[in-house]
Amino acid sequence: MTNSARVAIYQSEIIPGGRLRVILGLIEILNEAGIVPDIRTGRLLIDPESVTQRYGKSLRANFCSLPRLPKLSRRFAIPFCNLVMNHYSSRYDLLLNSNNTLIFLPKNCPVVTYMHFPHEYRIASNLLSLHRPDTVLSPRSRVGLQRVLLRGIYRLSRPQPHHVVVCNSEFTRDSLLQIYPQNPSKTMVINPPVDLERFKSDQRERERAIVSVGRFGPDKRQFEQIQLAERLPDIPFHLVGFVNNTRYFQQCEHYVQSRQLSNVHLHPNASFSKLIERLHTCKYFLHTLINEPFGITSLQALAAGCLPIVHDSGGQREVVPKPELRYQHLEQVPDILERMETMEAEAIDSLVRQLQEFVTTQFNATAFYDKMKSTLAPYL
Repeated sequence: MTNSARVAIYQSEIIPGGRLRVILGLIEILNEAGIVPDIRTGRLLIDPESVTQRYGKSLRANFCSLPRLPKLSRRFAIPFCNLVMNHYSSRYDLLLNSNNTLIFLPKNCPVVTYMHFPHEYRIASNLLSLHRPDTVLSPRSRVGLQRVLLRGIYRLSRPQPHHVVVCNSEFTRDSLLQIYPQNPSKTMVINPPVDLERFKSDQRERERAIVSVGRFGPDKRQFEQIQLAERLPDIPFHLVGFVNNTRYFQQCEHYVQSRQLSNVHLHPNASFSKLIERLHTCKYFLHTLINEPFGITSLQALAAGCLPIVHDSGGQREVVPKPELRYQHLEQVPDILERMETMEAEAIDSLVRQLQEFVTTQFNATAFYDKMKSTLAPYL
């Protein structure tokens, strides 16, 4: 029987990655309830037909553009998308906001926000990027002037008491409450769905190699990974990632070629099978994003049997519970590798099993589905 509830999931821009994985999880929950939701976005950078192949999900949804969304810079498109959704809100019984902001949400329509990280927090920061703490925002730069204007806009934000906010981690929730300390909305933490079974491996004999996974971009610091690899010529580095910043990828590629770094292997837009191959054969997983709100790729690597080496910040502290596998500065990574290499095989095996048991019990996809179903049930 088809559920009569009308539901829309919306986001200003949809690209491959963790946010899309959550959207797919929400679609799956709605499909099970007999609902085919609308997916409304101003920019769709995925082929809906390829979702099944990439994510192993065959789901039903109507992908709809937001014709009223003008071509704005990403910073302005995010709050404007919420404003535009007010025009469409009367068509729906429930809106699922995946747009990372609470400003301009419709007052007369139930809204459940899945917050990956509050855009308001980024705008309030004096850093050029939350993920680049070494950078300072110049107030007279184009970005600085935009930030000043957006701060004025965000002062208009008033969270609605009847709305629900779901955060992907405690780190995200704490950041949200710094912006809205008197937030009247119901706020909870539900970790994103991670299909660990698709990544799981018990392979213990592995190449002494490092794999990293992430969209190629300055915040992800692949360029710094390559420079680290230059210092460790005996260790192969495999950088796997989606390319939507062509200039940055070309910068990385040019550096590898000009320095003749034979131990660095770039895998742009790699297939899922190629990703799995690397995760199942490499001993170490390296993650260099600072203040990662959650850390899905680290969980996937853990399930695959890699030893994770991650920055000691953000949601990674929740995902990787062993402090000895976290670093404050990238220069500390060689020392961590050296310590790991001096451990007995039995000790390494025990450590990997502990980590796999931890992620299996704490971050399995079933927990996401059960908690989100309970959250959405009153509206469906």
